Amino acid sequence: MPENRLLAAVDLGSNSFRLLIARVEASPRGPRVVPVESLRDGVRLADGLRSDGLLGEASCRRALVALAAFGERLRSFSPERVRAVGTSALRMARNAQRFLRTAEAALGFPVDIVSGLEEARLIYVGAAHALPDDDETRLVVDVGGGSTECIVGVGAEALALESAGVGCVVLSNRRFAGRCVTEEAFDAAYYEARDAFAQTAASLGAHRWRYAVGTSGTAESLWRVARAHWGADALDRESLMRTRAELLAAGDASSVRLAGLTPERRPVLAGGLAVMTAVFDELRIDRMQYCDGALLQGLLHDLLDRDADRDVRALTIRRLLRRHRVDAARARRVRDTALALFDQAAPGAREEVRARRTLLGWAAELAEIGRSVTHEDFHRHSAYLLAHAEMPGFSQSEQDHLALLALTQTGGLEALRAHADDEAGRLAVLALRVATIVHRRRDASDAPVPALSLSRGILRLQTTREWAQRFPLAHQGLIAEARAWSQAGLFERFVYETIEPGVADAA
Repeated sequence: MPENRLLAAVDLGSNSFRLLIARVEASPRGPRVVPVESLRDGVRLADGLRSDGLLGEASCRRALVALAAFGERLRSFSPERVRAVGTSALRMARNAQRFLRTAEAALGFPVDIVSGLEEARLIYVGAAHALPDDDETRLVVDVGGGSTECIVGVGAEALALESAGVGCVVLSNRRFAGRCVTEEAFDAAYYEARDAFAQTAASLGAHRWRYAVGTSGTAESLWRVARAHWGADALDRESLMRTRAELLAAGDASSVRLAGLTPERRPVLAGGLAVMTAVFDELRIDRMQYCDGALLQGLLHDLLDRDADRDVRALTIRRLLRRHRVDAARARRVRDTALALFDQAAPGAREEVRARRTLLGWAAELAEIGRSVTHEDFHRHSAYLLAHAEMPGFSQSEQDHLALLALTQTGGLEALRAHADDEAGRLAVLALRVATIVHRRRDASDAPVPALSLSRGILRLQTTREWAQRFPLAHQGLIAEARAWSQAGLFERFVYETIEPGVADAA
């Protein structure tokens, strides 16, 4: 990526929506991102989560206003320079996909909902770039609005990732009704949080860290309060207990006056303090430094790595191929043929087409991982694994696309009807199905790639008569494939024909 180019990251958090713009600069350790501008809006999206699991209209309106402002600032950015993600509140919301359609329109860029563990990975990436470049094992804790992520790592490598479904907004709403803070309510919040971290403590217990670091709003607020009131240079249990005493004395989270605490953090202070205290006790933390690198910075570095061919998603693909003992040589043949077919029918440099092409290549390689479970209905097992596996670097939307491609690589096309308006997506499915048919013999025979074109809704697949005679099994498979697509009606017309070598398409 050229120096001085700008990148942008957007976090649709459960408490705040944030935008960070950074410039790419050269450094002795390679390209680095230097923040140049940030915007923040205290949307508190998790506040709008109703008991039925739906996001309320008021919180959605606040969110769209914030995203429209971000979108105006990002108007000159190309899609490959922006990454936007949704976190806990959108993971929980039953109407998240409906909200995302309007959110993406307001922002002007796609929004990916990331899993809790992917959020944890990105947080660690951001923190690692802000922390000393040492060989010490460290614990990074990020108390968010709807979830809390805990990561153990060394240098740039995360060794263990955990995400617990408890955060400052969710706990404040559930345990401190009307912002009233009592000892009984605080204890209830504290023990609820400790219960949520029991599994985290068990999972991280095998790792010994030398120091702990807190990131994001709750950690920053508590650290600033401790520094302003008691001269502490880090968080410890004593400063947490003193903050608790001040909060209980005030009795009202909205009116508590603490130096270092911004007005917008007051309503969620009680929940955040209960969570942080539970983290300290459950993970046996004595002292915690504050670090300003977190999710946004992680997103920026992830973008930078993708551009520099250090995409963590590619590493994830290779790991899955090894774990499920996929026939790598055949997987590469299927991938190369699928991409060649896709390039013929969906040419162009549009970001959507490029994104579909990338996912198609990976899906072609991973299409048969379900055979590690059973050969019968392997495509269904492949789809399930791709939808539900922990895949560092991938958003849930990307995993869903991979799963759809795996599911529809063979068999019926019913699952595609919900994607009838996604032409590039349908072409990707077709390319994978045809590539699978072409390489059905599972040997290393050199099968030329058929010709594929799409014009005015008419899809035309062509092979030579010599090809059809040389590969009769594949030829019969393509005849059946053309019939299946014609019956499905997903393109205006589907034609499969064999022609003499050198004869141009007369259609």
